[in-house]
Amino acid sequence: MSKFLKILKWFFITVLSFLILSILYLRFSRFSDKMIYQMNGTDYAEFTSDLNHDEFYFEVDKDVKLHAVLFKPDSIPTIGTIFHYSGKGMHLMSSIQNSYKPLLKKGFQVFCFERRNFGKSNGQADSSLTLKNDALFIFDKVSQLKNITDKPIIIWGQSLGGAFATMTAKERQEKIKGLLLEGTFSSFPDIGKVYAQVLNLENFKWIVPILMNNDFPAEDEIKDLTIPTVILHSKTDKQVPYELGKKIFKASNKKNTTFWDINSKHIMGIYDHEERYVDEFMKMLDK
Repeated sequence: MSKFLKILKWFFITVLSFLILSILYLRFSRFSDKMIYQMNGTDYAEFTSDLNHDEFYFEVDKDVKLHAVLFKPDSIPTIGTIFHYSGKGMHLMSSIQNSYKPLLKKGFQVFCFERRNFGKSNGQADSSLTLKNDALFIFDKVSQLKNITDKPIIIWGQSLGGAFATMTAKERQEKIKGLLLEGTFSSFPDIGKVYAQVLNLENFKWIVPILMNNDFPAEDEIKDLTIPTVILHSKTDKQVPYELGKKIFKASNKKNTTFWDINSKHIMGIYDHEERYVDEFMKMLDK
């Protein structure tokens, strides 16, 4: 009997050790980063647009170039630049260009880049720390470009892009006039727990914060912002729950932050509420 108990004891120790080592491996190998950011080389043959634009390739690392475009008004003076951090699947040849049209008509120019391994950008998107450095590097380069350096800059983040937008706003707050977030989540562990439930892993969602890195904690970063900030979220958003947008707002500085709840599909607010959406950007120029 004692021999059996001894074997059982070592069996449990072995299993427990295996589980701990597996968790540590998944955490420190940034396995979740690969799932979140990799787009499996999603690209298109050639970038084209009917909109007035300048195209760029930024060399951010050895043999790594990120594709970007600055969309510009046709025949009216530029009043400011909107730096757009798009959602996960929104490359520059998607319908994203249509969302820029009402902003261009008002005199904004809109800049957007494609993250590594997506669109016309190459490289591997397997670390949120690398992608964070990319985002700040490109923001610094763009903010120094002619016709941008002397104009107000507003940060716009949608869905996954909201994580990058909030981070950039915190790190470069002195260079921007305002921040607008739509359909954004409070942290990666929070959205990870949501999708654990969707996958019928409700009983295991407690392990998500242990496995996932939280390099873009929007809920924490929003606290440090003193610039005009608008957080909007659809009550019927099926991809990022409304409660996660409210969670960001709850943590924010209410002196400079407003919350706008809408009825729309995920990050479709500019189509369904165009007039007010554009007006929110315009108001930031006056503050």
